[in-house]
Amino acid sequence: MSQTTPALRLTNLLLTSGTRTRKDPDAVFDRLVARATRGRVPLNAEYTADLDHLRLVLRAFAGFPGLSPLGWMAGQALVESRVQNHAVVGDLHARFPEIADEPVEAPVFVVGMPRTGTTLTYNLLSRSPAHRGPKLWEMTHLGLAVDSTTEAALIRRTRKKYAMVSRLSPRWDTIHPLYAEAEEEDTFIRTHSELHASAVPVPGYVERLRTFDHRPDYRFLRDALQVLSYERPARRWVLKHPANLFHMSAIRDVFPDARFVWTHRDPEVALASLCSLAEATERLHRRPEAVDLAETGRQWLAIMSSGVSRALAQRAELGSDVVLDLPYERLTGDPGTALPELFGRLGARWGAEDQANLAAAREAPRQRAPHRYSLERYGLEPDEVQAAFADYVELLPALPHGA
Repeated sequence: MSQTTPALRLTNLLLTSGTRTRKDPDAVFDRLVARATRGRVPLNAEYTADLDHLRLVLRAFAGFPGLSPLGWMAGQALVESRVQNHAVVGDLHARFPEIADEPVEAPVFVVGMPRTGTTLTYNLLSRSPAHRGPKLWEMTHLGLAVDSTTEAALIRRTRKKYAMVSRLSPRWDTIHPLYAEAEEEDTFIRTHSELHASAVPVPGYVERLRTFDHRPDYRFLRDALQVLSYERPARRWVLKHPANLFHMSAIRDVFPDARFVWTHRDPEVALASLCSLAEATERLHRRPEAVDLAETGRQWLAIMSSGVSRALAQRAELGSDVVLDLPYERLTGDPGTALPELFGRLGARWGAEDQANLAAAREAPRQRAPHRYSLERYGLEPDEVQAAFADYVELLPALPHGA
């Protein structure tokens, strides 16, 4: 099947004239900040400093020789949405100081590499009656509670925005369908993620993520969750994003009572799936000749193996009561036992509605085409992956797999 649709080729043709701004990405960044903050309280020092790291991302997009016109538009949109979020949240906290009193108590972060059961686990936890996860539409239009008519309009706008991805990429709905009314990953709120490297290489930015202080990013997440909690029913927050796995200690510093559910599976399967997602993203953002599948494999083997090594060290420090392990085989083989047990360990109640949610979640994948992927497509060998994840592979047999 062709990886390039007629719609994608036409879109790139129509957007060609907009690529002139690539010559000065810093000026583009400054304009995005000025536009987002116009008429609002200026960004505070921490928000400003944290956002400034995104200059590296925008510079990487602009400087990548194989970037397509759509890729440049998407790179600007990625940065603009994060700038917009900071401007909105900062302004609302300034105008309604009582928002800062909203509790974000004992949040649950579902972490793990892709294709390890994170989505199933997240959906079951976040849709439980006493819980909630941020929905795609409300992260896209971050703000205070709105009436039902306005909410319906925002959902339609969000649906229309992300429907474009499905039209341009023939594989996206198979890999990671986006639903406006569904819970989604907190990266749509936060500033930083190693997965920004999915579109174009951002080596300087990824290297900075290894060493810089991630707590400001998670403090912003807390501020945003307080906005989404204000004048809404109180529920326990559940969050998900693969790269949160690498930053559990920073998350715990910001949310001292946070708990983590780490889903586990053989890294060969997880890495192949991630490379497939990265390939689909690259084909949306790059010219066809700039997609190098072997380079995709090398990049994500390095990023994920390094990140998982850091996560293992944090897991040991935080302890088994903070980081709860959930092997994929147990989750999928006996979810009717594994999930109620997980709920119990988190101090949550498993009830009839959760049982119904589980039945619906298990049925949903049958409605979509299967997502097929392999290590070989990305120039990787199983032994190479096993060696890169040696410490993690050693851990897997020791995890609880039985009932």
